[in-house]
Amino acid sequence: MPAEEGRPTDVILTPEQYSQASVYDLLRAAARGLAGMDQRLLRAIVNRGEAAVGDIVRFGLEERHDDRLDLDDDLVAILSHIGSPEALPFLIDYLRRHPADLPDDILCVFQRMGEPAITPLLELYKELGHEDGYEAAYLLAAVRNRDPRILKTLEERIAHDPWDAALLMGLLGNPEARPILEKLKQRASEDEELAKKLDGEADEALAALDQQTREDAPEAPGLWDLYPEHIEPVFEIMTLEEKLEFLRASSAELRADCAGSFIDREVPPEAARALLDLAQKDANLGVRAAACTALGGVSDDGRAERVLIEKLSDDTNPAAERCGALLGLATMARQNAVLEKYVDEFYANPATMARAVEAMWRSLDRRYAEVFRRHLGDADLDIRRQAIKGAGYLGLSEVAPRITELFSDDDLRLDALFAYAMCVPVKNLLRGDMPQLLRRIEDLAGGLSEAEGEAVETAMDTRLVLHGMAPVFLHLEAETGV
Repeated sequence: MPAEEGRPTDVILTPEQYSQASVYDLLRAAARGLAGMDQRLLRAIVNRGEAAVGDIVRFGLEERHDDRLDLDDDLVAILSHIGSPEALPFLIDYLRRHPADLPDDILCVFQRMGEPAITPLLELYKELGHEDGYEAAYLLAAVRNRDPRILKTLEERIAHDPWDAALLMGLLGNPEARPILEKLKQRASEDEELAKKLDGEADEALAALDQQTREDAPEAPGLWDLYPEHIEPVFEIMTLEEKLEFLRASSAELRADCAGSFIDREVPPEAARALLDLAQKDANLGVRAAACTALGGVSDDGRAERVLIEKLSDDTNPAAERCGALLGLATMARQNAVLEKYVDEFYANPATMARAVEAMWRSLDRRYAEVFRRHLGDADLDIRRQAIKGAGYLGLSEVAPRITELFSDDDLRLDALFAYAMCVPVKNLLRGDMPQLLRRIEDLAGGLSEAEGEAVETAMDTRLVLHGMAPVFLHLEAETGV
């Protein structure tokens, strides 16, 4: 599906349109954050098989200075799954630009290609030289082809790095490497400096040659284990004009996702008007509910407040819509006794209890502290997650040890890290102590991924802001909304 001229987003594609869109347009949308790189988008590409490769290579080789996201590693994963030699121009270019720390996917794709990959890899190795060409040499050995040029290249590598050259000969598995390794071993017995560099690797390589067995080409990597079934567009990197376009999208899913992106964020007046319109008129319940919650960012606006209260008080409205309105109004619960009544009503209903607990922590009302303590071990994952957040936002330091036990729970680890950073006891809450606290949490958690580190930093910033101090890490994009 070609991009529509004059649209602010350049191209907006709904998931239902993925199968009709060109692979190039799918990738362009993903690179601008306008489509999430999820299984639906990937299947729309890989289901076309080798017919998709031309567009992928074209996209990957272009100068893409206007892209917001780097898709290089995603392209490697896709091409590894397809396994076509037609991908070589991009893959060789990728190696040229990323000569170290290659993803596992790229090894798989070269092993699956086999012979067609050899000449391009040899040419790349020659271009990069012995120092920068290590990964190319490794891939040549890992292809495990008996092409004599590979062994000759590895033999020449001995002068640069004898240990590495021996290791790669063992990986190559070509029996003709045996006399070369034996000669290298003999030289090492007479040359103390060479023996030190070789460090017994010639013996290891010879042993590897004795154990060689023929291996089938590896299977395509499991894309579906690497990418989620559904992920929304990357709204945080979009312009306001683009977000407004998504709020008007034909897809209810995209409208709801975009409305949700304004939750706990500052809502510009243009977006507030669009969200108010969606909350009142959208035909889709999920969209209305998300828009109601997002209006919490403008709940001090009289019109938005009136609409939310009206929705909340009308018990003929669907529960999801009323819950969205309650969440939108939750920041005012301490000043509005009427809202407290609805929090209690929803908490008493198992179907809406999770949203009630969420409204409690959004209110920052310490009267609900015991509720959070009570549900930290709840069997319902959603309720438990909201209780963890509540313990964090209310700074319930006495439950911090219980929260650390959740660091090993894959479903709750990120929430637990955030909450722990919010409530871990500190002698004095000082901005200058935050980096040290971050390192302490990292050690306690057994290390932090990039996303986990950012979550902890965001929690610390939020904690500082709630105590009237400026943030340190500056991950907060706007007001906390709570």
